[in-house]
Amino acid sequence: MQKLISIIILGLVFLLAACNLFAPVDPLGPQVSEVTILGVTNTSVRVSAQVADPDAKNSRQEKKSGKIQDFGFVYGILDPPTIENGYVEQGGQTITTSPFNWEDQITRLSSQEKYFIRVYAKNEGGGIIYGPVATFTTGNFVQPTLRTVSVSGIKQSSADVNYTISVANSNATVSNYGVCYSSTNQAPTVNDLKVQVAGAAKTGTYVASLPNLSSGITYYARAYASTNAGIAYANVLSFTAGQPAILKDTSIVLNYSNTYDLETGDLQSRNGMEDLYWYPYGQPAGIYPKNGAKFFVMPNGTDFKSLKYSDLLPLKYTTDFIDGSYTSKTNKLSNGTVVAYVTNVGHYGKMRVNSKGTDRTEMDLYSGNMEVSIVTYNND
Repeated sequence: MQKLISIIILGLVFLLAACNLFAPVDPLGPQVSEVTILGVTNTSVRVSAQVADPDAKNSRQEKKSGKIQDFGFVYGILDPPTIENGYVEQGGQTITTSPFNWEDQITRLSSQEKYFIRVYAKNEGGGIIYGPVATFTTGNFVQPTLRTVSVSGIKQSSADVNYTISVANSNATVSNYGVCYSSTNQAPTVNDLKVQVAGAAKTGTYVASLPNLSSGITYYARAYASTNAGIAYANVLSFTAGQPAILKDTSIVLNYSNTYDLETGDLQSRNGMEDLYWYPYGQPAGIYPKNGAKFFVMPNGTDFKSLKYSDLLPLKYTTDFIDGSYTSKTNKLSNGTVVAYVTNVGHYGKMRVNSKGTDRTEMDLYSGNMEVSIVTYNND
């Protein structure tokens, strides 16, 4: 009897699960972002936003929701703006990727008027979805000028972004400014991560320290200033956390019996700044470190391109001579060899031997040259 009851209970559980499997599901609407105001004139506004397909919980729900079939901006003088009471600036009917970012210029606006604007989107089964409302006021504004200058002090989980702001020719009022950044958005906005300073900005140079970065991840960053005319953005710079910006990336030819500066890749760039002396003839032939520069010959087969800055830090560098004889069995500089280095001012780098001549003969006076590729990092 107990066995029969157990079978009946299991059957009921299966039946309930089957009913749930075929139960109707609600369609989901698209995902939309807040509007970013990029710039305002007397009769127009430039805006950007993001839309994405719904994050369905299962394939049946995704199928019922369907793809986006219409999206754009809705705006007007009423809060909140809707398709029924405002104006529509269509962004498109389909998206090529999800999420999808786009910009638009809305014209024929009234001067000195406050507008409300938000994103709308709809898919086959989810109806109309609206995003958060943003505002702007039209006028003859001139935005401040910004420039993202450089990224410095890159560490495992932080970096400093240096930027400039000029308000000399601007009539817009700055309410806050700083640097916005993202590891996924190559044109980051204030809707992404940001380091913000409240209040008006003066013409000058600023530094934003970006915290809580993930080592080995590439980030995109740019300066911004929020004003009554919208948001002014600077150029975008990219960097990899844990890997400083590159100071020098080039290929050079080490001519016989000369000294070189690995900071610049130049021949004898400045006295006292040379990092190595290349001597290909006689006994012994090879690389002689200069002015305290240090070197480490990587194991055979090391891939130059995939060798990261973080890989260079723990190596045991020395100021020892590196055998580069063309004929000796102890030659450490055969074609393809990768050499890590620390310059005389403390910058880390890597070098690859691309091609190397043979011992000089009376018929070939220049065969002692060696072509190398170098990458020197700005790890200040």
